[in-house]
Amino acid sequence: MDSTEHYKNLVSLGREEFLASAAPAALVRFRPGAAAIEGATTMTLDQDGETVEETLPLGKDFLYAESPEVEVYPLSKKPGASFPDRITIGRTPNNDIVITDASISRLHAYVKSDGRSWIVADAGSKNGSWLDRVTLEARKEKKLGTRMVLRLGDVDLTFYLAEDLFAVLGGA
Repeated sequence: MDSTEHYKNLVSLGREEFLASAAPAALVRFRPGAAAIEGATTMTLDQDGETVEETLPLGKDFLYAESPEVEVYPLSKKPGASFPDRITIGRTPNNDIVITDASISRLHAYVKSDGRSWIVADAGSKNGSWLDRVTLEARKEKKLGTRMVLRLGDVDLTFYLAEDLFAVLGGA
């Protein structure tokens, strides 16, 4: 079972079980094509005498609970992984979070927590990193807040603390 399915199963057990079992935070990737899933809003428009159906864009708080278009990357260390003080993100299997996309560097970025807050930094990647559309300079750490969008190369990931992730995945 992959981490996304694991997290969806945890949601079904309820909030307390989810918070007890989930990593303290996660990165979530919402894949293109999610607008076609059940629950998206479709509106009929009349343009120049023709009827056209348009799907409205989804807001940030759209619940992706039943969508196969979501990937959850828990922020936790792999046993025996390098850099014990940080969670590495990259394309190769030796990273804590592996994202197999050509725009992701072998070691692209890292995140870490000091127990009170989370920070993120670009690790000197080739294709760059952005936090809420602001370029991250290589190895310059920036505070990471819940619901902030981290763009690594061509991949958008949204950062969620566990309590916010529970709601995003459909928990009540």
